[in-house]
Amino acid sequence: MWLWHNGELRGSSEVTIPVEDHGFLYGMGLFETFRTFNGIPFLFDFHWERLEKSLAELWIDLPYTKQEIEQAIQDVVRQNGNPNLYVRLNVSAGVAPLGLYDGRYTRPNVTLLVKPLPESFQPTEKRLEAIPFPRSRPEAAFRLKSHHYMNNILGKRMLVDREAEGLFADDSGHVVEGLVSNIFWVEADQLWTTPLATGPLAGVTRRWVMDTFEVKERDVTFAELTQADEIWLTNSVQQIAPVTDYAGNSYPGKDGGKFKACWSVLLHAIGREETR
Repeated sequence: MWLWHNGELRGSSEVTIPVEDHGFLYGMGLFETFRTFNGIPFLFDFHWERLEKSLAELWIDLPYTKQEIEQAIQDVVRQNGNPNLYVRLNVSAGVAPLGLYDGRYTRPNVTLLVKPLPESFQPTEKRLEAIPFPRSRPEAAFRLKSHHYMNNILGKRMLVDREAEGLFADDSGHVVEGLVSNIFWVEADQLWTTPLATGPLAGVTRRWVMDTFEVKERDVTFAELTQADEIWLTNSVQQIAPVTDYAGNSYPGKDGGKFKACWSVLLHAIGREETR
């Protein structure tokens, strides 16, 4: 696959990051994952807004404008000959003195990594499994979409069902988020999600769902979640993934009434962005 790295299109084997880069040495890096539909990155304005907020938190100065990154996405789409791509916009802090650096990062390494996605976009049903140790606390005042993924990887290794999405709770037993997703559930026709105060990522698809539908926030335990009528997982690739199995219980998955209504609205939103 062709990638975009520091302003140039390159083959994947041609892209390198210096070993002195603090994204490599200390995890000082951020990324946004999104997908393109017919060449258009979905909800990119939301992704850019979150990235800018996170860059400010880590004192990383991005040397490209939003318009330049949007053009780079189009270049990668065209070079790879595929309008439907999984895209990771990665910002690694860059080279700085060895040790705990307390200055600004002014020359980050910026990369667009991609992989192809199917042309057809259908709901992806998921099984859900509780992870038996707690979610790590956010690195800053809010959870960053950063290079710190050890907690997630160790959580995935604990899954009995390796195809399931793992679900984290905090030290108090309140559900936080999935390995790579936010969580929603339906009770008595009311849509719920976990509050950001418990430490989940402020997911872009989570934000879209909350902006589009009536959603309430509350704490929930693993046991309480089993009482839900429907459970969904959201991320920026599958968008909304309905759950079929959790803790020995069955759920309607893509046949859930609330899910079907939400999915229809989502497809219309995707269509609107494609024709902007």
